Amino acid sequence: MRLHLLGIPHTQTTSEFSHCAFTGKVKRFSPMLQSVGYDVIHYGVEGAYSGAKYDVNVMTYDEWMHIRTKLFKELYGDRQVMSSDFIGDLANTGNELYQKFNTQLKIELAKNLDNNDIICLPFGYAHESAISEFPNAKVETGIGYPNSYQPYRVFESYAWYHYEIGREGKSGHDYHWVIPNYFDISEWDYVETPQKYIAYFGRISDIKGLRIVYELAKHRPDLTFIMCGQGDATPYAGLPNLIYKEPLHGKARSEFLGNAMAVLMPTRYVEPFGGVTVEAELCGTPVIGSSYGSFTETIKHGSTGFNCRTLGDYLAAIERIEDGHISRQHVRTFAVERYDMYKLAKDYDNVFQQINDIKNSSGWYSYRSNIGQVTRAI
Repeated sequence: MRLHLLGIPHTQTTSEFSHCAFTGKVKRFSPMLQSVGYDVIHYGVEGAYSGAKYDVNVMTYDEWMHIRTKLFKELYGDRQVMSSDFIGDLANTGNELYQKFNTQLKIELAKNLDNNDIICLPFGYAHESAISEFPNAKVETGIGYPNSYQPYRVFESYAWYHYEIGREGKSGHDYHWVIPNYFDISEWDYVETPQKYIAYFGRISDIKGLRIVYELAKHRPDLTFIMCGQGDATPYAGLPNLIYKEPLHGKARSEFLGNAMAVLMPTRYVEPFGGVTVEAELCGTPVIGSSYGSFTETIKHGSTGFNCRTLGDYLAAIERIEDGHISRQHVRTFAVERYDMYKLAKDYDNVFQQINDIKNSSGWYSYRSNIGQVTRAI
């Protein structure tokens, strides 16, 4: 069975764009599934480093950059594009970049698809215009976005699954699975003795809880708070102990999260997963996050971090971490056991084997079971 993995049109599948959660998942997907015997074909922009058996160039790098630059100019005018600009602003299926990508993608898929191959959609509806005419099974892998739509879906957390099914007004579906986001643990170095700063890593926006970061910095002037990510940090300026850092990639990202005393994830909406939580935990860094959404699954309250509801909760969580109530080695172990991509590969294998059996055999009445192969529990 072969898997056809569709890249994200507004990024390139490389480490440079790993701060985009969806691109990071695409980059790790191929080596994960190939470790359990699948051939993966990746479709993306020239120069991709996906780890797939085959990389199909849907667009040349030059034409991709030309359209991308043009779209950024429409958004920001004549000023130079900066690393802090939010690349998600280009995620629009109606723009020229997506239309060009999908037009070429459809041609390439027609050349390569066999009957039993599966099309993997890491970005949901984004590629619908390219795939709709193919009869192959289509799977939304790692759903961390609204409005999922395919019969076969893999969600990143139970919180997001239940939220989305509720929004659709449905009770559930037999062909939906939950497998958490998956990580290459070798990319995240354990740090036993951190430096004295509190980190935030993610989009710089009120909806991500930056007002809470600001309030905490205001109440703890003795601590340094560093916010790192894409977006406009100007609204959060004015405190000498609240510092902005531009987005980081690769080892620099691991060092930043690992050397933090704690990482803040005070998201103000139902977070589908929040991958930075796991990245921090893989470095041994406890996470202080919201009390709802995926954080109820990725943070073990009082053990790997804290789920908070009020300013007092957040301040108390910082104090408990300062006092040594959290074992950084335990935090690391918790994350490794649950989010190692080579362990989770078996869960994805289970999904694809079941889909193949459902589609090509007896549907729901299939007698085949893979229950004994499931390795993970959230």
